[in-house]
Amino acid sequence: MKRVIVLLVVIALVALAVWIVATQQQPAATPDADPGIPAVDNGIPVPSDAQEMTVVDITDGDTLRLRDDTGAVENVRLVGIDTPEVYPVYECFGDEAEAELLRLAPVGSTLRVDADVDPFDDYDRLLLYLWNDDGTFINLALVEGGFAEAIRVAPNDLHFGELLAAEHAAADASLGMWGSC
Repeated sequence: MKRVIVLLVVIALVALAVWIVATQQQPAATPDADPGIPAVDNGIPVPSDAQEMTVVDITDGDTLRLRDDTGAVENVRLVGIDTPEVYPVYECFGDEAEAELLRLAPVGSTLRVDADVDPFDDYDRLLLYLWNDDGTFINLALVEGGFAEAIRVAPNDLHFGELLAAEHAAADASLGMWGSC
């Protein structure tokens, strides 16, 4: 019986250690950072084969239009996340999520983009991961700040583990929608 208890304690400690490592955030502190905006972890670097696209406009917190190098404009949905809606029915924290995407990806800015396995959704929107000029992984930054939740839509789940860990951390800290809605 003693061995079973010791084994269960060891398993619990290992599980706790794994959880701590998986949810640990290392904020990128900068001296001129806005104290009202959570720092983000730039831990997922821009892929070497990422393409460049220019922001045309923002539709809501997880949808925007981008122009590629040929001049074609694409409707883009950020893969791996979901933000509160602003249309047709407003959801709590929708305006804030839209404003945060606009802050991270201002109209006219150039983003680095990368797709996952399936590049389009059922609405013919291009599904992309986005990085801005300072290397911020926008999909992750939205989740870290409590502006979005992580979603898994197979087969597009390359960064789901990191996004889900960030969601748990944001919810535990009552950031963004987790503290307001």
